[in-house]
Amino acid sequence: MKKNIFKNVRKNKLGYYKLINKPSQRELEKYYRSKYYQQSKGSYQNKYSPAEITFFKNKLEQKYQIIQNLFGKIRPASLKFLDIGCGEGWALAFFQEKGWNVVGLDYSLAGCEVHNPECLDKIRPGDIYKNIPKLKKEGKYFDLIFLEHVLEHVVDPLILLKDCKNLLKVKGILVVKVPNDFSILQKYLYENGHIEELFWVISPDHISYFNRQSIIRLAKAVGMNTPCIMSDFPIDWNLLNADSNYIKEKSRGRSCHQARVEIENLLHKISPQKTNKLYEIMAELGIGRNLICFFRKDYN
Repeated sequence: MKKNIFKNVRKNKLGYYKLINKPSQRELEKYYRSKYYQQSKGSYQNKYSPAEITFFKNKLEQKYQIIQNLFGKIRPASLKFLDIGCGEGWALAFFQEKGWNVVGLDYSLAGCEVHNPECLDKIRPGDIYKNIPKLKKEGKYFDLIFLEHVLEHVVDPLILLKDCKNLLKVKGILVVKVPNDFSILQKYLYENGHIEELFWVISPDHISYFNRQSIIRLAKAVGMNTPCIMSDFPIDWNLLNADSNYIKEKSRGRSCHQARVEIENLLHKISPQKTNKLYEIMAELGIGRNLICFFRKDYN
């Protein structure tokens, strides 16, 4: 492995990598205030194709099948769902349609206003890290919490997971989605010249970098077990092909994304259950761009 692969990061005692020169909490808050103010002025105004919207809903349906298996027989009307970093509101809309009581936290309402305006009254806008303890003070507890693409951004993931655990009812489920970074495939790509830089190391946006083993250790450190981990489509396979390497040629990224959407939708159409099994096996192999982790709170 090239010597400078760990130049900007260091592995901690739980086995995940962190930026060596990580920002302070104050610097991070200032950065995200600026970023989200900009987003609220227009960068959330994405237009999605029908295939992309189907893709969003299919991935939620796949997660829901696992959630149903973990809960057993459920009565949605009695269950409460919290989406931390709810973004455009796709998960809020999905669970609301299933009959769950839903709450969302996000810095901005802009994304939800465009894509799922029927969920606007379910969102608490503002600093999510200040709103999480407010929920605890109000005595609100949830059966299910989503924390998707949030954990890699925070200064202390351990504290955030503890806060999430404290909002869960006993036997509650926390679904965490993080990039699968410093993976076997990424290291192979770097060592063999398919990429020239560690494109996944993004400062200050991504402070922590997880793989399957380290995210399990992190959950265990806060007293949660891990009944299931899946990955998703390994879009970085495209980097093995010079004609589809979207890191060396950024313009190829869109077509690679469209192919991923089409393949994922086809797999779901064939069998969502078998697709879940496929991605559980791929997670065990360390393959897949993201990890979708199901953590369970078995005790207080």
